[in-house]
Amino acid sequence: MTTKPNHNSLKRKLAKVGKLPVDELAGRSQFNIDLMKDEFEVVMRNQIEELTDLMQGKDPASIRGIYEISSQIISSASFVKADWVSRAAQSLCEVHEIMSAGKWDWEAIRVHGKTIQLLASLEPTQEAMSQSLLEGLGAVVAAKRG
Repeated sequence: MTTKPNHNSLKRKLAKVGKLPVDELAGRSQFNIDLMKDEFEVVMRNQIEELTDLMQGKDPASIRGIYEISSQIISSASFVKADWVSRAAQSLCEVHEIMSAGKWDWEAIRVHGKTIQLLASLEPTQEAMSQSLLEGLGAVVAAKRG
């Protein structure tokens, strides 16, 4: 006994959105997401450069900008799956909040900025190094809390 493929009208309608097959639309969507990842990678690197510039000046007027750029880095790094960079930027935001309630420490900020730069340059295979760097940032945050 042979079975005929089920080609009912509902199945045909579900297989297409508008005039394009669902598989083709999914492929196009993934292609567009991949293009956006490249763009966001550039955006993230530009944000890191901007953060570095703000930190070098040690200008008290740039303190709020450091937090804002760190928040932006979290978003762009998350989009490109640069989890290490995102976690370091989150740590910078956390230490920023702690220090905003007390004495500002440019050295703690500088350490975070340099670490973000370094993490952005690491290959995915360098997980042990990235983990060690993130642990170091955790120690900085813990010291600021204490």
